[in-house]
Amino acid sequence: MIDIKEYRKKLERKTCNTKELAEILGVSEAKARRITHIQDFPKIKIGRDIRIILSKLDTFLEENIGEVL
Repeated sequence: MIDIKEYRKKLERKTCNTKELAEILGVSEAKARRITHIQDFPKIKIGRDIRIILSKLDTFLEENIGEVL
């Protein structure tokens, strides 16, 4: 699992990939990929690459507290 200092450092980068998302959330890469397919998830697609917008990730998680993702 990634610690808060590393997470804040990643915020400076603006985006992360699904592997990094899995580390941030403490889930498998497969689960992280499934999460990116949820409607309104903060992502952009560049070609085949999915990039998660880190500045919007906390808001998305807060809005989905109690939801099964």
